[in-house]
Amino acid sequence: MMFQGFRIGHREDFRLATGCTVFLFDVPNVAVASVHGGAPGSRELPALFPGRLVPGVDAIVLSGGSAFGLRCSEGVVTFLRERKRGFATRATPVPIVAQAVIYDLEVGEVAFPEAEWGYEAALRADTTLREGTIGAGTGATVGKMYGMLGAMKGGFGAGSACILGNSVWAFVVTNALGDVYDPKSGVLLAGSREKPKGRTTPPPFNTTLAVVIFDFSLLREELLALASVVHSALATCIRPFGTLYDGDVIFLVALGKKPPQDYLLLVQGVYEAVIEATLNSVKKASPLCGVPACVVQ
Repeated sequence: MMFQGFRIGHREDFRLATGCTVFLFDVPNVAVASVHGGAPGSRELPALFPGRLVPGVDAIVLSGGSAFGLRCSEGVVTFLRERKRGFATRATPVPIVAQAVIYDLEVGEVAFPEAEWGYEAALRADTTLREGTIGAGTGATVGKMYGMLGAMKGGFGAGSACILGNSVWAFVVTNALGDVYDPKSGVLLAGSREKPKGRTTPPPFNTTLAVVIFDFSLLREELLALASVVHSALATCIRPFGTLYDGDVIFLVALGKKPPQDYLLLVQGVYEAVIEATLNSVKKASPLCGVPACVVQ
């Protein structure tokens, strides 16, 4: 998959089973964030709501470590400040770095990405696509309806669609309470391996994160309307989805120069890209710390 206008970098530790992923935007953009779960951990999301002064972002950070992982953004801010990138003020450019986290503290050691991880991920950012057990998807798991003992690996996946010559790119980190299915075949790809006898309590913290980037010119209100489409596409693969125990956060970024000519084709493209990214996030994941991965390709 080829992409332009932004770069992606990862930093992870397989022993600690956590990591971070940084999206660096090289061109002016319009960005929004939409929270669809009941337990989000985030930074700078209010700055991305309609009616706010700052139109877009310099970087988006996805990380593990729950709220402890929010420190990753400090490293990305330092990286951008050194390069004089950010929202222009009379004093100095101020980097706009938004972030959302997943809860992966029950995989591997209780550890979390630090600020220098964010800096290193930004330093590594390029246009090479890497997927699976990497970056923010390192400690991700799915299928936790009956607890962690039956969970399988989630991960970081990508998908894209071409709409009349312009692209929609989607990137998903699956760390859901629910199971992941292929919506075309109905096949369970990754999820609860067995239903235990007796009653169990599901882990209270799960998160699916999505970053959808448009090679189109779109207003914030238009992007926010498309967040529901992204949510719907995720729900076709992840069941159940968006529960009180999921802290799902969706970022949408428009960096193109032309508006879409056909709205319904755009919606179809969002579905295709998000579903492909969700399926790749589990298909390309590797086993880690005793948590098995999908074997269906």
